[in-house]
Amino acid sequence: MVPIVKWFYLVALSVWVGSMVFFTVVVAPTVFKTLGAEEAAKLQRVIFPRYYLVGIICALVGIVCVGWLLAERAFGKWPGILSLVLLALTGGTDGWLLTVVLPRLHELRERKTPVIGSGKLPDPRWEQEWKELHRASELLNFAVLASALALLFLVIFSRVA
Repeated sequence: MVPIVKWFYLVALSVWVGSMVFFTVVVAPTVFKTLGAEEAAKLQRVIFPRYYLVGIICALVGIVCVGWLLAERAFGKWPGILSLVLLALTGGTDGWLLTVVLPRLHELRERKTPVIGSGKLPDPRWEQEWKELHRASELLNFAVLASALALLFLVIFSRVA
């Protein structure tokens, strides 16, 4: 059973890292170069919840797999515990981005759009908050990617029977 659990864990990490890299390197730049700003923003609103959901699911699968591997003594104790902590933190980060940050970013954009359409200038505090939240989400996404890569490192270079 251990090889199957290890395989599921590696698949979850691979899907997670692959989706983050593909989205960051291919999808996001292509969307903004191909579509206008408003259409690109609409498409991003559809993609991002699914993007974060993939991360949450992969983190949960990882937690179950690492827990199983630790119980079977097929994963070194400290690399396994560090992996569980990283999985919980990164999965939790994706959950927070999905349930708190993303809705707030959408709300701020929805407030701004009708005001701009009326010819008035939007409240500069909205724009500042949007920029800060967007920057925070970019940094957190980078941290999640770095953590997922660290998780791959741990499974490859530690004792996983």
